[in-house]
Amino acid sequence: MTGADAGSEPGAVAERSASGAARRPGPATLVDVARRAGVSVATASFVLSGRSGGKPSGAPETQQRVRAAAEELGYIPNRNARAMRTGRSDSIVLALGNVEDPWGISLAQQVCLRALPRGLSTLTLADERWFEFLSGSPHDCSFVTSVDFSESAADQVRQLSRGNGGIVAFSERIEPESFDVVCSSAEPAVAQAYDSLRARHDQVSFLTLPGPRLHHRGYGPSRVWAYRDAAAARGEDVSGLIRAPRDHSRREALQECTAWLLGPERPRAVICATAYLALALQAAAARLGISVPEELEIIAIGDVPEESQFLEPVSFYGVRDVFSRIAEIIVHRARVRRDEPGAKHEFTWEFFPGETTRQD
Repeated sequence: MTGADAGSEPGAVAERSASGAARRPGPATLVDVARRAGVSVATASFVLSGRSGGKPSGAPETQQRVRAAAEELGYIPNRNARAMRTGRSDSIVLALGNVEDPWGISLAQQVCLRALPRGLSTLTLADERWFEFLSGSPHDCSFVTSVDFSESAADQVRQLSRGNGGIVAFSERIEPESFDVVCSSAEPAVAQAYDSLRARHDQVSFLTLPGPRLHHRGYGPSRVWAYRDAAAARGEDVSGLIRAPRDHSRREALQECTAWLLGPERPRAVICATAYLALALQAAAARLGISVPEELEIIAIGDVPEESQFLEPVSFYGVRDVFSRIAEIIVHRARVRRDEPGAKHEFTWEFFPGETTRQD
């Protein structure tokens, strides 16, 4: 039953519970939902939290009554209040750094696909300030990809792991402790790609991302330096065969690839450090009428999701079912957090032939 609230602003409407007590205008609370459904606050919370752990969260008619009341009242859960009460934030944070790469987009999609049915939301960080953000924000699990590129990152992961949230670190250097580690080295794949293309071409070029690693070997693994090492093993200097766009955008990558293919030193075989660089090179070749793979062979280092491809499938080195496998690890850690010891998940790379390399 509703009626005008003489103490409210004009047009405001007050809800009344079964006892006749008026509820103040404003966002509906869990108490309001419980009253409307005729259940306890604990039952309403249990039904709406999505965290039954596989157990029935009340009789079906009770669940339906609670959800109907929540929808009718426009109830929106207060995540901060829930985090303080339960110690959970119902959220997963993906610290990906670069969201231009199809790899990160596909991973986020797979995590969302598994997280939402379990009442978990997914947040994505598009910069490298993951330590600052995760230190001050509650989360049930965080996935950190740039652990190996800073000497302090490993200690930062350990510091974060002392909190309540779970962590999955993408790293070739650290071992699991109270957090999981996904270990997946691309360096052997780069060497295999170089040897494969070098068997058919006098020169094999490399398309990589911009940054100081182009000229100086930095801390942590580097695909461009794995390429240089593979060439050095043959006694070859490939420093003049490395190309990089000016920034990380897809538009700049396409423009750089177009200029490269129009230039006097047009490549005939290219290893690309990421999926989106390979897609940009393939698109530039199609735009210029350069036949792939007859006039230009392309191999990507890193999975090239099928949904990101507009032309023929790109040949790449990657990990089978990588996105679904990592997503399962992340969502599981979000549910158990620190209740289980950390585990190491080692992924092996393999070659997935497409239409951008010769099949002979």
